[in-house]
Amino acid sequence: NPIREEAFQERYESMKGGEEGPYAAPPFHYGTHYSSPAIVLHYLVRLQPFSSHGVQMQGGMFDHPDRLFYSMAKAWSASSGLSEESDHTTTQDIKELIPEFFYLPSF
Repeated sequence: NPIREEAFQERYESMKGGEEGPYAAPPFHYGTHYSSPAIVLHYLVRLQPFSSHGVQMQGGMFDHPDRLFYSMAKAWSASSGLSEESDHTTTQDIKELIPEFFYLPSF
């Protein structure tokens, strides 16, 4: 998505030159991790023991239904910035596919 690519590039360029000081970091494109335990739980919410872990992570209840994984097409459109429901320049959703997509038949 060219609009989203531009937003990532603008973020990177705006950070150049600010690498000094105790909390400084070099410029980066992605401000979130593309893979984390929360993302794995997001995709595997319908398989045990992952569903129990997801409930625990959400304070004893499943997350809001609109945020649960239910469609590969919806997940792709959100991660690529092509979702009609979202801002096309969002840089927050950058989930990657997990290995279970490729080898786990029950997935």
